[in-house]
Amino acid sequence: MIEERRQNRRPIGVSREDIARFDRALSGLRYPVEKWQLIAHAEQTAHGPEAADLRTIEQLWALPAGRYRNFDQVLAGAARTARGHPRRAGGA
Repeated sequence: MIEERRQNRRPIGVSREDIARFDRALSGLRYPVEKWQLIAHAEQTAHGPEAADLRTIEQLWALPAGRYRNFDQVLAGAARTARGHPRRAGGA
């Protein structure tokens, strides 16, 4: 029950779509990992139905350098760098 509630919270500045794309791009990754490992894993999944798109790769590059213990830390890092993310298509 606690875990379920935690998953329903999302960091401010990270959209549900971003979370879904991070989840697809980082699927199968074992934590803890360094930032470069996140990027390398996502780039390796750049083809096929679970492909990481350019926006996701750019968001991973914008993350603070360091070691990420779990997916929640990746999302927290993404929230801290939300201003550095590329603009959304059609967004203001």
